[in-house]
Amino acid sequence: MYQCHEREKKTKYLQRVLQIEKANFTPFVLSTTGGLAPEASAFTKRLAQKLSIKLDQSYSHVMGFLRRKIRIELLKTTLMAMRGFRKSKVTAIAQLDLNLLQFYVN
Repeated sequence: MYQCHEREKKTKYLQRVLQIEKANFTPFVLSTTGGLAPEASAFTKRLAQKLSIKLDQSYSHVMGFLRRKIRIELLKTTLMAMRGFRKSKVTAIAQLDLNLLQFYVN
């Protein structure tokens, strides 16, 4: 299942990334249950390795942190997809039409 989605993403984006952006492309495919595709798993391991060296932390702590962050973001995305994005409507004061000239007191 994961390899099929990885191939699909690679055929869709790889040529554009290589030619236009001149960069590498690693598809980050995961399931809603938190399972990672092989390339996503390799990317996460490599990132944890580099961060553990840079931050002088143990690999296991950094890897645990990355897994938790990925799962929390995945959960938030899944919940937004299920219930919809709810954003409170904030109106700037400049956008309010208060008709202040009508309330001018002599």
